[in-house]
Amino acid sequence: MWDEWLTASPKNRAEAVREIRGILQGMAASGDSGSELQLSSGRLWIFRRLIRLWGEAELTYIHDFPSLLSIPRSLKGKVFLRIPERLAFLRLDLAEDMARFEKKRPDWLRGLWGSCGALYIPRSGYYMSFRVSSRETEHTAAAMLKKSGFSFGRRHIQGKHEITLRNQEEIVTLLAGFGLVKTSLRMEEKAIVRSMRNRANMLVNCDSSNIRKSLDAATRQLELARAAVSAPGFESLPDVLKNLVKSRVDNPSVTLEELGKLQSPPISKSTVQYRWKKLEHAMGPAAGSGERNQIRKEEDIP
Repeated sequence: MWDEWLTASPKNRAEAVREIRGILQGMAASGDSGSELQLSSGRLWIFRRLIRLWGEAELTYIHDFPSLLSIPRSLKGKVFLRIPERLAFLRLDLAEDMARFEKKRPDWLRGLWGSCGALYIPRSGYYMSFRVSSRETEHTAAAMLKKSGFSFGRRHIQGKHEITLRNQEEIVTLLAGFGLVKTSLRMEEKAIVRSMRNRANMLVNCDSSNIRKSLDAATRQLELARAAVSAPGFESLPDVLKNLVKSRVDNPSVTLEELGKLQSPPISKSTVQYRWKKLEHAMGPAAGSGERNQIRKEEDIP
């Protein structure tokens, strides 16, 4: 994702300047001596991006970019960037220039996101965030997103102002607007794969649940069938019930639908269930008293 963000080329000088402004707005201010502003960031890739944009924006004739950097000797931690007075126009006064930024400006927003944004793909859902130090910057970014029709949440957390997008389709659209086409396609691919995996898991879980239910029902029916066979009143049962009992004893693991097909003539699953209820009703009193039951005649049972 960040490799694609780094390598994209701005269309013209104005776009390059706006993206530089977005990047600088997302960086933390480390000090202001009056004549120059000092910014810092631990995201080393943004300085690689700034080097490229610096030439595209034709700012080299004003100030050489490498001379503005202060890199730790250990090459670890934050890198500092000085913005001298000659480059003060890059630190946009958002309060005064808000009207100018009311138009769709994906270049400025792209720079801001690269400087202080992130994309998260957890186990469930997706979200994209901007976390900035300045309330004015957050207000400008929110106005741009709202004007472009994006839905988002806003909150103040850990001393920063955060904007969060959670709609996958809108995130993909915004990434494409930033020129991150490969990233947006990869995200859609992940979403499709995740959806298919979730669907497959749901089907497997559903099938497993159905199998467990069928086995539990078959076990109960087998116990009832064996009890019926050993009961004194078994021979007085209608033939349709005796055939059902014998079919279950001979086929202990088949489903109700399969059990119905084994009858002569074949019957439906609902009819099998109905006859089992009749058998349970007939066997219940017999198990308690040891006496034979007065069961309905065969013609009363479907």
